[in-house]
Amino acid sequence: MSSLGYKNGSRHARHSGIPSEHETLTERVSRWKHRWLKRVMFDLATSSSEKCFAYVVVDRLNCVTLDCWPSQRLIADQFGWSTKTVHRVSLALNRRGHLRIVRNTYASYRYAPVFLPEDEDKFGDASGQSCPSMSDKNVDQSSLEILINKSSPIVPAVKVIASRYEFRQRGLYERELAQRLGNNGFEVLERLSELDDSIVERLCRAYADSELGEREILAARLAAEQMQKRRRLV
Repeated sequence: MSSLGYKNGSRHARHSGIPSEHETLTERVSRWKHRWLKRVMFDLATSSSEKCFAYVVVDRLNCVTLDCWPSQRLIADQFGWSTKTVHRVSLALNRRGHLRIVRNTYASYRYAPVFLPEDEDKFGDASGQSCPSMSDKNVDQSSLEILINKSSPIVPAVKVIASRYEFRQRGLYERELAQRLGNNGFEVLERLSELDDSIVERLCRAYADSELGEREILAARLAAEQMQKRRRLV
């Protein structure tokens, strides 16, 4: 196992699920998604059907990939709609700038809320304190073989916060993350990187900041398993 030379305590203490001054990834994303839902609900231009669809997105949002992938049939059955209505409603949210829709090889549709920089602020006042995140030029530091999608439309611009993450050590983070993810940990990371490499970077950053618990690990595995299932159907 690699040693990253952390400044604040041992690696075991910082990555064994012991709480730190940082929120967990789940807690942070929970704040983002509830503020997003509030924006949709108070947008007078959105219909009741669009608000129902937004609730589904929030209810099923994966905290690692920052999107969800319920089938149109599942949503239609939930509300007594047709699949055409589901598609029309999702497109309406997309046109209003609330939702990004991605269609790829392994999933029919993936739905991602459009978060705003102020969604990151814990106190709801981002005045003069937030800016779009600047992605590290770190893609060459990865130990993964798959780096297909290095910049994805599903990734929100969020406030930059202090982090212990060092992009030059990404390969080391990935190796330790793979161990946390289980026997096929590298395979999980490769699938997520194939979907969007920024997902793996987000996991590495959360790992470095002691923000990963069992819920986040399960969310990462769920997303990778969903991609594998879709791949078999293609």
